[in-house]
Amino acid sequence: MDIKQLRTFVDVAANGSYARTAAITANAQSALSRQISALERDIGGRLFHRTGRGVVLTELGERMLPRARALVADAAAWTDAARGERAEPHGEVTLGAVPVASRGLVASLAAELRGSAPGIRLRALEGYSGQVEEWLASGRVEIAIYNRYRRGAVANSEALARTDVHLIARRDHPMARRRELAVRSLAEIPLALPVRPNSLTSVLTGLAASQHFELDIRFEAGSTPLIRDVLLASDLATISPREVFSREIAAGELVAIPILRPRILQTTWMSLSSHRPPSDAAQIVVRTVRRLAARQRGVRLAAP
Repeated sequence: MDIKQLRTFVDVAANGSYARTAAITANAQSALSRQISALERDIGGRLFHRTGRGVVLTELGERMLPRARALVADAAAWTDAARGERAEPHGEVTLGAVPVASRGLVASLAAELRGSAPGIRLRALEGYSGQVEEWLASGRVEIAIYNRYRRGAVANSEALARTDVHLIARRDHPMARRRELAVRSLAEIPLALPVRPNSLTSVLTGLAASQHFELDIRFEAGSTPLIRDVLLASDLATISPREVFSREIAAGELVAIPILRPRILQTTWMSLSSHRPPSDAAQIVVRTVRRLAARQRGVRLAAP
């Protein structure tokens, strides 16, 4: 027994004739008759009596018709629901992102998905690049947005943004009036930086070593909000893209001084987990991230 046989049973019962049902459904009368015969064999009883004018239900047919109608309706509803799920993907997508993305891009992503794909539930985890890449490698996140500071492409990834790093400090910091800084000037500045190991800190310590000085790291933190609070409460400075602290800079609480000689370029990359193929929902999130990153001024892709 299958749903096609039940649908034929319901249709023939409604029309009272194989010939009339064949004309309405565009099926051969012989095919309909074979389906009913197969159904009757499966249940071990007759469903119709043949008459000179068509067919009428047997007693068994009368009893089973309501159940058949319910099963046919349920099958149609199931098909409609499955098509709806395909048309509007549902499910949870877990994203790991660095602060430069989480402060603007992820917020815009959440708002965009609420309007365009409300069936998608987004989980966003914030961390520094090394942590985000660990989450990606372990399969904890499906999509990772992280930073690299070396030249060259990252395999199976796409670049979302490139930006220079700056010295970020309180507006009354001794360096606040400088128009730019050489890396060598960092020897004189007490710093608050992300907890090591950290890719940006590694690049900075490497540059300092090449110029024969050491960074003066006075404070390390595992979150950007904590570093921000320390900057606002002390004379410490940090090194970061200005976009991470754009709100505080716009409010006049912090300033951003470009670091040159050499210029330190940060590239933000997006990668997908290799643990399983991306779901329809994950692919929608990736396309939305790509579109938002291209549109937002603070995270647009610039020439290296």
